[in-house]
Order: sequence, then structure tokens, then C-alpha cells
Amino acid sequence: MNKKKVVIGAEIWEEHMTSIENYCDVKLLPWVGTDYLPDENEIIKECSGFEIAIFYTEQVTEKVIDALVESGLRLMGCGRATPNNIQSEALKKHNIPLIHTPGRNAHSVAEYTVGMMLALCKRIAFSYHGLQSGRFLSEEKDIADIPEKRDVIWRFKSRENPRSSYPWSIDVFGRTIGLVGLGYIGQNVGSICRKMGMNVLAYDPYQPYEVFKEFDILRINNPLDMLPECDFISIHLNVTPETKNMIDMKWFDAMKPEAYFINTARAAVVKQEDLIRALEEKKIAFAALDVMWDEPAPVNHPLIYMDNVLLTPHMGGISVDSKKWASEMIKDEILNYIHGKPGNHVWLAH
Repeated sequence: MNKKKVVIGAEIWEEHMTSIENYCDVKLLPWVGTDYLPDENEIIKECSGFEIAIFYTEQVTEKVIDALVESGLRLMGCGRATPNNIQSEALKKHNIPLIHTPGRNAHSVAEYTVGMMLALCKRIAFSYHGLQSGRFLSEEKDIADIPEKRDVIWRFKSRENPRSSYPWSIDVFGRTIGLVGLGYIGQNVGSICRKMGMNVLAYDPYQPYEVFKEFDILRINNPLDMLPECDFISIHLNVTPETKNMIDMKWFDAMKPEAYFINTARAAVVKQEDLIRALEEKKIAFAALDVMWDEPAPVNHPLIYMDNVLLTPHMGGISVDSKKWASEMIKDEILNYIHGKPGNHVWLAH
């Protein structure tokens, strides 16, 4: 049997690699598992002459695609749910399908989203930072010298106390969350929130009614109608011409002043200056953001220093499990191609 030549830039689990190697001669790119981003010429040099090329975060431009197609490329893949790093229109020009891994990190991002919401509600991140900075600590002492106390409470007689330094925490039970986007991630967030006793609303004009019914989520046709009812708004949108800067001051004006805004999707769907203004003017209470408009975020960005913002460096989808699920989907798609079967996860349908 003539084996297919495959070059891979995504991390593949050992058992999945064994299945691929039964049918393919595999080359792993030298930057797999690192943070190194190669340039166009490096990608062309390493990937020319392969029928199948699988990437992760490499920037695969039209120049790269044209060169690889000329050298024999017939299938390209990306180990991400949304292959924004690959110029898919250039592949379409050559009639080359692009496989991807939708839903591979849906559980990870959903759990992270709920974790950020709880960290805000319970003031976990803020109070932990206060401790690390020394704000709520007593003078140095022998930690084994523990005084006899009937009631141990974190208080100081002569200065601020952590219990009174932040707004009191709130419970999520019985409160309402509004989801903007009800794809794989939104569905998982909704399911977790329902199990915590929350009311769940969602806006997604592209999802059929059956999806809302399956997850016991109330369908909202106009997102602006949903906002005044919600204690939390969580964003789960891809960036498209329709969604870019979609969330603007009209949204923040319609939200409760005590509402929380959570974005673990993409920053570009939010109008940056409007979110900053909404937080500065207390039009909303808090924001939890895992994504920024430019990453890494610049050191002078005002959101980093606001006391009503929880900011993390795009960590929501980073988990061992999401890598494993992506690996399995890539393996399945390569084997589908080899056996002449249609792909289950094709970004461009042909």
C-alpha cells in the first residue's frame, strides 16, 4: 500500500498517531508543542511535497497555500474550532477542503466562563490579589504561635478589612444569565448554569428552536429585549462582518447597572471604547474578559487597572482534554480522506 505523505503541526495523541501512521508517512513540524510561529518561507520549506498538511496556529497565507498546492497538497487541516489563521478563500480557489475541530474546547471554555463568573460573584480574584499584595496581612510572626480564639475572623481593629473592602458577593442561584450565541460553548454554559439553579435566556438567530428546547433555554429574538432581564451577559460569538463591534453602548445602556459582562469569545465583537466607558461610568457593575482586541494586551490598557474588571490572558480553551479531542477529530478526518469518505468537519464544503 502506498502511504500518504502527511505533515503535522498540531499535537497528536500517541494512540491517534499510531492509527495515522498505519496509512501515512508522517512528518512532525519542528515547532509542534512550542510557542514559535514560523514565517511563510519556513512553512513552505517544511511542508512542500505533502498531500496532507495539518496546522495549529501557524499563519497560513495565500502565498503558502499556492506553494503547497503546487507541490501536491490535496487536504489541509487545522486543530482549532475556528481556523482564522488559515486563508480559507485561497484554499477554496484551489478546491482544497479544510478540516477543523469544532467543539474541541467547548467544555473547557464553558467551564472557564462559569469559573470567571463565579470568581467575580464571590470576589475570589480580587481578594486573592489583595492577599498577595500584602493588603490584608498582619505583621510577621511565628506561624506556629496560634492564639486561642473561639471565633477566627479576618479583621483588623485599626484598618480596612477584606470583608468590607469589596462589594458583598452575590449568589448565582435564582439569577438570570443571557447567552449571546448558542453554539457548542453557549450550549454547555447554559447547561451548567441551569444545573446551578439559574434562569437561562439566549439570542442566536441561526439555531433552530429544537436546540433551545433541548437545553431548556428561553429563545430571545431581539437581544436588546433580553438585556434588562439579565444579571449576567455572556458572549459566545465568532467574528464576522455582522458581529464585529456588534456589542456597543446600546447594549450597555440596556443592561442593569448591577449586571456582569463576560466575554470568553473574541474581543472584536465588542466596541472597545464603549465597554471601557460603560465600566468607568458604572453603567454595568463588572466585566470578566479572557480576550482582548490586541494580544498581548498593551501595558497601558485601562482595563488592566480597573477594580471592576477580571482579566485573563486568553486561557479559556487551554486544557489537556481539548487537545485530546482535537487530536481524535484530526485522526478521524485524515482516515476519512484516505478511505475516500466525506469529512465530518469540513470548513469549506466542496
